Amino acid sequence: MFRKRISVFVTVVVFAVGLAVVSVPAGAAIDSASVMTSPSAGTADNVLSSVSCVSASSCVAVGYYGVGPGNQTLVLSWDGTAWTQATAPSPSTGDNALSSVSCVSASSCVAVGRYYLGVGYQTLVLDWDGTAWTQATALSPGTSDNSLDSVSCVSASSCVAVGSYQNEAGSETLVLSWDGTAWTQVTAPNPGSVDNFLESVSCVSASSCLAIGKYPNGAESETLVLSWDGTAWTQATAPSPGFDGTYPESVSCVSASSCVAVGRYNTAAGNQTLVMSWDGAAWTQVTAPNPGASDNALSSVSCVSVSSCVAVGRYLNFPGSYQTLALALAGPVPPTTTTTAPPASTSTTAPPASTTTTAPSSDPVIPAFTG
Repeated sequence: MFRKRISVFVTVVVFAVGLAVVSVPAGAAIDSASVMTSPSAGTADNVLSSVSCVSASSCVAVGYYGVGPGNQTLVLSWDGTAWTQATAPSPSTGDNALSSVSCVSASSCVAVGRYYLGVGYQTLVLDWDGTAWTQATALSPGTSDNSLDSVSCVSASSCVAVGSYQNEAGSETLVLSWDGTAWTQVTAPNPGSVDNFLESVSCVSASSCLAIGKYPNGAESETLVLSWDGTAWTQATAPSPGFDGTYPESVSCVSASSCVAVGRYNTAAGNQTLVMSWDGAAWTQVTAPNPGASDNALSSVSCVSVSSCVAVGRYLNFPGSYQTLALALAGPVPPTTTTTAPPASTSTTAPPASTTTTAPSSDPVIPAFTG
């Protein structure tokens, strides 16, 4: 059976990064958040899983909404004034869902996810050309289930999408590459004997990407980090602090030598927040707050410079329900665990990609990790 995500945020809170009409001096830190009115088209669940902005007046958010016996793809667009629902393909009469979106301009976006067909799920890729969302042809190599969980584009002709596919032997990592003409599968390492998953990818150029996920090591789940150098995906060594499992969920890079990954890891006291930093030579675990009495988890991270990131997730106290968790990171931050990145244990080749790059932002966010 195809694995499901553990948590879903049904209520969407958008940080005021120019999306609301506010007066903030240039370069000022983000110090507030507010709920924005957004459509909920479904008669059952309405969920937004990912958002990508190219300016304060141009954003796209994707997810799914429940209607009748199944789910339909949900795409919302922001024009600086209001969120509106866009028409998007839902190829299945049963279950359709979008998990990630990446935009490089107001007229060029890619969204990925999955849809149910016959005996299992198929990969779903949607393209936005400034006028309409259309379904693109994408491979589904699994004999049963296939899913794309994350996409990162650096230009209209250079994108990478990651996820997993399942066959008789278990789940394997799935990497698809877009060259402006077609989506092709790129071979990637599978260190686990059965269940290997990629959850998130971040590219800073067509020849520099990092993908994170997990794989089994005995009864435990270990951190999986794969890097792309324009020729091959290789596995790097990274911390796996959980005594009963480590679960990375999201990665954000601003350069080939500066990335942050977040998630959770299991301890005797429950789940703890996982934060790891890449400096071009090694992955380092960073100490992070855990305000919850039992369950603390980070689901997404976004970095705007080498020393400025925001991570979001949840925490749980007893008795009670989950609370939103927002952490901010500014460097340098002292490490708790450091591991070096030796030559990859597995390396496979793929055709070279294009060389278009995008420059990361350098705006500051918040001065330290805070809960």
